[in-house]
Amino acid sequence: MTAAANAIGISCQHLSAMHNRPPPKPRGRPPLPDAELVADIKMLVADLPTYGYRRVRALLRRQAQQTGRESPTPKRVYRVMKVHGLPLQPHSGKGEERRHDGQVAVDKRNTRWCSDALDLQLNRAPLAAPNAATG
Repeated sequence: MTAAANAIGISCQHLSAMHNRPPPKPRGRPPLPDAELVADIKMLVADLPTYGYRRVRALLRRQAQQTGRESPTPKRVYRVMKVHGLPLQPHSGKGEERRHDGQVAVDKRNTRWCSDALDLQLNRAPLAAPNAATG
């Protein structure tokens, strides 16, 4: 042990203390059993497959309030749905790309066709209504 301590550059007592250190205590509390929550989530997702974890959690919270039990946290619902493969696929916001080949159908030949996206709405109301008392 002395040769190892000298090679590392620390004292023998410190090396011995590091070697004989007790294992660290687990931090936090153990997770709650998920069987009942998974069954409730699967029941909701079977009826409403487009619901993500936020809507599912809202429904679970309402059910918990009606039955008088504690509602699950959003993190727990997300974790359970992720572990069991129940969350929705993330929506990227991009739909199928609309293809346009540049050809526009017109009624007659040699007619000009254009598109104008500018539309102005002007308020043509008078600034002040005439008052009969003033004159």
